[in-house]
Amino acid sequence: MKNKIPNLTTSNTMLATVVTFLILATIITIGMLTPLIAKLVNGVNLSLDPGYYNTRSAIPVAVLVLLLSTCMLIGYADKKYIIPVVTGSALISLIFAVLSPFGNTPIDISLPILIVALLATLYRIYRMISSKQNTATKDKIRKISAHIIHVGILLILLGIVLSSNMKMESSAVLNSGSSEIISFDGQHYQLKMNSMNSYYSGEAFRNYPASSYTTEVIFDIYKNGRYFKGGKVNYITDFKWGQTYTTTYINRGLTEELFIAPRAIDESAGEIDLYMRTVPFINCLWGGIYLMIIGIIALLLTDRGNKDRAIESNNTSVKTSSNITDSGDKYDRMLQQEIEKRKAKRVKGKR
Repeated sequence: MKNKIPNLTTSNTMLATVVTFLILATIITIGMLTPLIAKLVNGVNLSLDPGYYNTRSAIPVAVLVLLLSTCMLIGYADKKYIIPVVTGSALISLIFAVLSPFGNTPIDISLPILIVALLATLYRIYRMISSKQNTATKDKIRKISAHIIHVGILLILLGIVLSSNMKMESSAVLNSGSSEIISFDGQHYQLKMNSMNSYYSGEAFRNYPASSYTTEVIFDIYKNGRYFKGGKVNYITDFKWGQTYTTTYINRGLTEELFIAPRAIDESAGEIDLYMRTVPFINCLWGGIYLMIIGIIALLLTDRGNKDRAIESNNTSVKTSSNITDSGDKYDRMLQQEIEKRKAKRVKGKR
């Protein structure tokens, strides 16, 4: 079948991916160097917030994801369907940006293209697994592991987009003398303080009986009004170093991460101001990291096996060539001896 899209090849797509990645790297590098240059030239302390990078890197990242989808489909899907699929995902992103079905512009734009890229990668892995070609198991694992890394990257991007734009933050004050369950604005978690205990710890320091003073707060966590589990945070004053610090409570579930930390404490009133942050879909980020690690390990192991086989093959070829050379020399000697015998017979016959 004649290729109607001659420029849609793996090499061209990879070239476009590399160029886009270089553009993204340039944007990030400029952002990192700008404060340094401003400090050296004008002596101004310049700080660039995440918004600077988000607005400038959004388009290159979106193009990278679309190119990844294209790379995954080339060779496994008819080329006349690749452009409509990739273009369709981009159009859906634009439509979602206008209609805003999720009520969040970054999610509306990124979700369609990320899902299409993820499905394209999974489709390629499926085609590799179901392929009937007589491919060695290690070679097949090596190819699949590279795409597992791609899945991990996409899950990390998906986790970053969802968690950073859907996280909920709020704070509330809990009182040790009250058994009331306190709600946090916008959260489906509630807290009830059980106890607030203070004690000294460490060796004596100057006029203090110990080097630090710890206030331990124990509380119950409720989810949608039902008991979830217990938790604890500490508010620590370090006399030796002249500073205060806190311990935090973190619960990582399959669907979200709950983070609780003390902001301020009034021990005389028995009150503590707690900060709560709920981050949904954080498991996508961690799952992507784990998949990348698994894919990299599998890729390294299979590459090592291929190198060992290549070395063994080279040694075998060297031995074979040396055997052929030895055999050739042997036959040359035998031929030379036969020629000399015939010459000797002719000389005797003439005499």
